[in-house]
Amino acid sequence: MTTDANGLLMGTGGRSAKFEKEGAVVVGLVMRMETRQRTEIGSGKPLTWPDGNPQMQLVVTLETETREDDDDDGLRNLYIAIPSAMQKAVADAIRRSGERGLANGGKLGVKFTKTDAPKQRGFNGQKQYTAKYEPPVYGVDEDGPPEDANDLPF
Repeated sequence: MTTDANGLLMGTGGRSAKFEKEGAVVVGLVMRMETRQRTEIGSGKPLTWPDGNPQMQLVVTLETETREDDDDDGLRNLYIAIPSAMQKAVADAIRRSGERGLANGGKLGVKFTKTDAPKQRGFNGQKQYTAKYEPPVYGVDEDGPPEDANDLPF
């Protein structure tokens, strides 16, 4: 389920960001953010915690410079499970930037740094990430701000 009305209206677009190998990096401008319930891979069944509450994730759409083919628009969806190592890395990056959260137009980079040793036989180890965030910069037009609201260009 999506909670972003414009995302629902306009479609989510973009391909999934891939972190297949250690050292993989995805960097781009934040274009859209929405919360969704996590789903089971394959079946699409909504995931819940043992107490019945939904498992949530943040889906951040980044405008990247990556192009894999002629149909690639460069948009990449970053799926950040809550809680997860990626969530911790992104939250830490936001705190280091002095901000309180992501904003459209901010620059977010996430790097897959390593995989921890598995805690249980037959399972994969947890992926670890680092992240960097630069908040958007808002400037004033060379002529300065409009003198009154009626002078705005829209």
